[in-house]
Formats: sequence, C-alpha cells, structure tokens
Amino acid sequence: MGKYQENCVEMLLREDNPRRPGRAGTYIFGQEFKGQDYFEPTPILTEIMPITGNYMMMSGFPEEVQKRIYTMRDGHKGGPYPKYNMNADKLMIFSGSDPDNMKDLGAHIEFHLGEGEDLEIFHFDEPRAIFVPKGVRHGPIYITQFRRMLTMFCVFTQPSKEAADIVQAWDYVGNDAKIKEVIGDDMDEYKKFFAENPK
Repeated sequence: MGKYQENCVEMLLREDNPRRPGRAGTYIFGQEFKGQDYFEPTPILTEIMPITGNYMMMSGFPEEVQKRIYTMRDGHKGGPYPKYNMNADKLMIFSGSDPDNMKDLGAHIEFHLGEGEDLEIFHFDEPRAIFVPKGVRHGPIYITQFRRMLTMFCVFTQPSKEAADIVQAWDYVGNDAKIKEVIGDDMDEYKKFFAENPK
C-alpha cells in the first residue's frame, strides 16, 4: 500500500427520502454522524450541496406549522433552525454554474448572520463566500429567483459535526412571508422540505 493510497476518499452521500425540493442531496467529507467512517487525518468537515431550485435552510417552522425536533441516525437532535457552531469557524461558499458568465450565481441569496443589534442580512446574486465565526448564529438562508443550478460548499474547521458542537436556536419562529417567497402561497409545500423524521 502506498503512502497516500487512502488520500483519495469516497465521500458520504446523504440523500433525503423523499428528496427535498430545490436540493439534490449532500456530499460530505468528514464525519457527519457518530460512528460514520471518514478520513480521520482531515482537519475539516466539508459539505457540498447542489441547489436545483428555490430553497431554504435554517428557516424555522412557520407559525401555522407545529414545531418539531428530529432525531438523527446517531441520536442527536436537530431541525430547521438557525445554528451556532460553538467550537468551529465555518466558511460557506456559493458558486454558480454558467461557464459563459462566472459572475452569475443563478439565484438570489438572502443570508442572515448574527442576531439582535449585530444581525447582518446579506443579499447577493453573484458568487460569494461568507465566514461564520464560532459561536455566531447563522441562518436562515433563503434561495429565490432560481434560474440555474448552483452549488453551496460548507467548510467547518473541525473534522466532525460532534467536534463542531452545533447548537440549535430552538426558539426561532419562521417568517411566513419569507418562506412563501421560496415555496409560494401553498404552505402545504413547506412539509416537503422536511421528511417526517429525516436521517
């Protein structure tokens, strides 16, 4: 066996069943859940998400939808809430797919970083990278005006979600108007974004 033979790594493919509207699964380099095999020498966890339509992340539940907490495959609790990475910085990169216009992201992004007086809301439709310092709340993220596939990359400065110490903002209430910008007026569409108990 060569010295670097194991350095070409097959990434974990996390697929939602049923598939969420606007997202084609997630490739993961690093440890997503406890007990998952991964390339242990890595100092980072990376998620690669192809975005295929209007989409939202960490948006909370609308007022008219009962709030839920999901149990993931390794037993930890999660949900569509804004997050704090208490032990990891995070870089989020948004990149388009038009070779003839590299500045066209293919959609409009609204990204919330911080909270209270420190809240910044970024709006962009060109490729961007957002640095999320450890301990800073981030989310929701709304992807609207979709025209062409884009890719979102998330890089944590820890090799696993457990080491990143991710804390959920359980008390966050979703903004119905913003959610409707993503899914339209039929709030039943919202339920398609979150399986009964996603793994």
